[in-house]
Amino acid sequence: MQIKGLSATGIKDFLQCKLKAFFRYDRDIPSIKNDNMKIGTAVHEALEKFTIRMQEKKSFPDDTDYEYAINVFMDTATDQGLESMEFYEDGRIMVSEFIDRYNPAEEVVSVEGFFEIEIDGIPLRGAIDKVVKINDDTIAIIDYKTARNALTTWELKDDIQLSTYDLAASIMWPEFKNRILILEYVRINKQVETYRTEEDREKFKGFLSSMWEKMKNLTEEDATASYNKFCGWCDYSSYCPKYASLVSDRLVLPSASELSDGEFLDQWEELSAKKSMIDARQREMKMMASQRFMNGDSISGNGKELYSTQASRTNYDVSKVARVIPQEDLFPLLAVNKGRIDRYVKDYPDLKISLDRIAEVNYNAPVYRTRATREDEDAEPVPTQQDENAA
Repeated sequence: MQIKGLSATGIKDFLQCKLKAFFRYDRDIPSIKNDNMKIGTAVHEALEKFTIRMQEKKSFPDDTDYEYAINVFMDTATDQGLESMEFYEDGRIMVSEFIDRYNPAEEVVSVEGFFEIEIDGIPLRGAIDKVVKINDDTIAIIDYKTARNALTTWELKDDIQLSTYDLAASIMWPEFKNRILILEYVRINKQVETYRTEEDREKFKGFLSSMWEKMKNLTEEDATASYNKFCGWCDYSSYCPKYASLVSDRLVLPSASELSDGEFLDQWEELSAKKSMIDARQREMKMMASQRFMNGDSISGNGKELYSTQASRTNYDVSKVARVIPQEDLFPLLAVNKGRIDRYVKDYPDLKISLDRIAEVNYNAPVYRTRATREDEDAEPVPTQQDENAA
């Protein structure tokens, strides 16, 4: 396979599915982005252009800055072909709330910094969303994500993308001894931090060397497709024979109690991957149906027709409700939005300790995921792969 440079995205593609990597690097096949990828691209563009604008202004944002950033988002989203009206609204909210949190005092070192450097003979490529100076010894390397769920600090410990950024930053900005690696989830206003030691960095160089050789030597015969949890987000699913075969597969489900642990885990991952693929297909069909209905068309055939019903949600303005319901009965009916509390505390930090003391934490049903096990503590690190929806 002919590749000019190694990137975190390319490595993740290769580890997820060799056919996906082959499509991206070795064939003239255009990728087909889903709406989650399109909104991620548009939000990234808006945040980048907004940050550059504010670095020149060096002030708090005003109404013109909000308008500018949202226009950048809308223009980019339409250029990307974003179809979902719900996603347009999501993007506008993400951009606006990001601006709400903007701190003009932060010292930005770089915005959307593309790099192409050589490390031990390996050409490494990528782009870092933002680098901020913390002090004379420390920088924060920030990558924006529009996902609805954040990874944990533990999951970021061996993350390929952040390890790539750390390694590149150690060469690009050697004057800073310390680098904090941050994923900033703009949709949910959450930052997850990690770091790399010098030992981590050296191990990652070894990993890059191994991946470089394996990816260069990948042939078309070896570029096989594989089911995985990222199939539903794949830009190349339309060309994938394994994806196409999903619709004709007969699902065989032996008794779960009869499965060995290995068979149990294999089927767990296969079902998760297939569910992701089916969900993605259904989202695509829903968007197509919505567009046809908006054009006044119907979808019918084989003695059936598709119809839609409109879900509704009733909301009440708190100030108006307070005028109707007696105050002694009001408090049990109200709920406090954590995101708004977090933003409020940024303006009134003295209240944070008091609010933390009265906060109540509730846990939802457990979420089960699979991960590689490490039988040898001295073994090479197993890099984690982020969901494509975390663009």
